[in-house]
Amino acid sequence: MSKMPSVLMDKKGQYATPKRMIDKMIAKVKGDEHGHVHKVLDPSAGKGDICEALHSTHDYHFHSERFRDISAIEIDRDLQATLRGKGIKVIDSDFLLFSGPDKFDLIIANPPFEAGDLHLLKAIDILYRGEIVFLLNAETIKNPYTVSRKELAKKLKALKAEVEFIPNAFTDAERKTDVEVALVYIRVERRVEDDLFQDATDKAVDPKPGIEMNYEVSTKHHVEELVAEYQQVIRLGTETILGYFRHFKKAGRYIGLNKEASKDHYREEDPDSLTFKMQETLNDLLTCARADFWTRTMELREVKQRMTSKRRKEFQDYLTKHCEMDFTEYNIRQFIINLIDGFEKTLTDAVLEIFDKFTVAHCYSNGLYDENIHYFNGWKTNKAFKVGKKVIIPIYGGYDHGPFQDYSGRWAVQYDCKELLRDIDIVMNYFDGLDASYFSITEALNDAFSRGVSSKIESTYFTVTVYKKGTMHLTFNSEDILRRFNVAACLGKNFLPHDYGKKAYKECEPEFKTVIDSFEGSASYAKHLNQPVFPCQNRLQIAALVKEEQLDLFAA
Repeated sequence: MSKMPSVLMDKKGQYATPKRMIDKMIAKVKGDEHGHVHKVLDPSAGKGDICEALHSTHDYHFHSERFRDISAIEIDRDLQATLRGKGIKVIDSDFLLFSGPDKFDLIIANPPFEAGDLHLLKAIDILYRGEIVFLLNAETIKNPYTVSRKELAKKLKALKAEVEFIPNAFTDAERKTDVEVALVYIRVERRVEDDLFQDATDKAVDPKPGIEMNYEVSTKHHVEELVAEYQQVIRLGTETILGYFRHFKKAGRYIGLNKEASKDHYREEDPDSLTFKMQETLNDLLTCARADFWTRTMELREVKQRMTSKRRKEFQDYLTKHCEMDFTEYNIRQFIINLIDGFEKTLTDAVLEIFDKFTVAHCYSNGLYDENIHYFNGWKTNKAFKVGKKVIIPIYGGYDHGPFQDYSGRWAVQYDCKELLRDIDIVMNYFDGLDASYFSITEALNDAFSRGVSSKIESTYFTVTVYKKGTMHLTFNSEDILRRFNVAACLGKNFLPHDYGKKAYKECEPEFKTVIDSFEGSASYAKHLNQPVFPCQNRLQIAALVKEEQLDLFAA
């Protein structure tokens, strides 16, 4: 596979595809005998107009979608987020650097005009069998004055490509232009029996002997090893699959890769059936391997164990979406940067979860809301409140016997309430520098219950009293942690100005001073001036194994 340079395009070369042109591009696609296309790639997806059009194209005869598995590649990080928000699978960032051995049935795109020749050459290079539909600047075809354009002209001729020139194709586009375009259609016919990927290399440097299974994304050394192992798995898997299908007609009835030997998966009278099954099997290998390697690399134990249950689920959902990306050093680096960008929001959201559990989440429960909160003159509102030193919350669980007793009526922490108690401890630990050696509420309760004690139980962050009826009294042990917790929550709820704690009291306007006075007083404010709300911020980045200076190790 030839290696092509990455071209970073400015907005001048990018034009959103008008709907009528997308319809014209889709009309070119023939698909299989039923018109279906099983695996599709848009390598310059932008905000996803072509992908969305493909998703909405139905086969009304079979009452199903014509285009089944649609993937996208997009270099702009903001547009990647837009694509994922629309439910479009993003598998890589830069098509010209894409090295995944995926086997697509259709590659369809409106690439940046200034690099259209490079994008089409890349598409031709990676397609084993299937169709290509590209929209290019007509000059790319009519004026082959560069080396890459001359190479493209030769390949288009050899592949008997269909080229339709369309004037004024973008006069009704979001970015209008009178440019003439070329609609290029190529159908590549190849069968597994003919050459069995004789020109495919999919090479990877063998990982060093004795690679450990426990990886940490902390150095380039570890990332290189894991990427090399992934590439080795793909290479060995590809060799195994191709070797199997090479001898399928003779040995296939006796052995099978899972279900491949079944008559349902191979029809000898259909010469394309074996090729389709081979590509499908290879793509299944890629899907499973990517998911496994992304999970192994991005497990980030030190971060995940400090997330609340809700944050862990959201992180896992994000990781699941990211597993569709090809497993490369560049994509790993982008993932880590995105994760760092979201750290502060992750912390704040988790704090707000617990703040709400201590306040508004229980306003319906026996007036506990009124006992837990203290009102103050909030920023632009008179409804601001913070948590007091003592908090009473209802604890649910344990079915008929309550959350703090077993079936025989003895004191015991039931499983149902352990997750809530863990979440409370995790959030308080944010304000304690992420010292993992704290004595948790659950541990303190278990210890006390074993001695028949249910009141004034000391954990690291709280003095706890529980009642079998299902309420828990929590008294903060640290005034500093209580203050940090309230500041973080009230900033998150916009009860406090965004620059609270960052400028001297005497420099604040009167309204600002009123908020300070009622929230904590000028003396406390001055004492904590310019102190970070989360003392763990730098340590969290270290725990995520991504210190700022280490990011350079991932530079492309």
